[in-house]
Amino acid sequence: IAMGLGVKQSKAHSVIGVLDIYGFEIFPVNSFEQFCINYCNEKLQQLFIDLVLKQEQEEYEKEGIEWQHVKYFNNKQICDLVEEPHRGLLALMDEACLSVGHMDDEILLEAMDRQLAKHPHYSSRQTNFLAKHIRHKTEFCVNHYAGNVVYSINGFIEKNKDTLYQDFKRLLFHSNNEVIKSMWPEGAQHIAQITKRPTTAGSLFRNSMSDLVRNLMSKEPFYVRCIKPNDLKAPKVFDYELV
Repeated sequence: IAMGLGVKQSKAHSVIGVLDIYGFEIFPVNSFEQFCINYCNEKLQQLFIDLVLKQEQEEYEKEGIEWQHVKYFNNKQICDLVEEPHRGLLALMDEACLSVGHMDDEILLEAMDRQLAKHPHYSSRQTNFLAKHIRHKTEFCVNHYAGNVVYSINGFIEKNKDTLYQDFKRLLFHSNNEVIKSMWPEGAQHIAQITKRPTTAGSLFRNSMSDLVRNLMSKEPFYVRCIKPNDLKAPKVFDYELV
């Protein structure tokens, strides 16, 4: 089925793609998975701001078109909080995963507190003792564009490692199923050729997001924005304050 639906080479190069992603997630307990999903939403929101709001209004100014200026919140600072090299949350998580000494989630949280204590979109009980809704030594909060999300640090290091060993990749690469084989090109490398440590799940996700954003910026995107009417998943309930 996958091969039958695949895009075949032809003289025409026009392609229509549909990107359907997870919405912003805020659960009673939020972990590494919600952190990645919400980071994805931040990046796509940043792209939306740049293409639809920032660039369009700059174009109006150049052409002297009269319009009512649309004020918007630029979430670049939040994206930098997550992905900035050496200082961002993902970089600190990777550093913890590569540590040769004793490292656990609580020590990772302490490192995040030291590095990001003054960041306006990051907080914990250590950086803000008045934040009673954040548990001491086990949680931190990111002020996303869609609202504050408290994350449980428990399991972050283990989930970020998510090591898939090279021999397993080689096994999948040598599959007789062409679809499976095509999904694991890195399995072509012999085990003796592998010299660097496996890339973390967070780094893979960040790289995938960078590729996705570059791809979208090279196209002409159209947006379908959905409004979440309530947090209860209930029909015919419109929460005015939430919306």
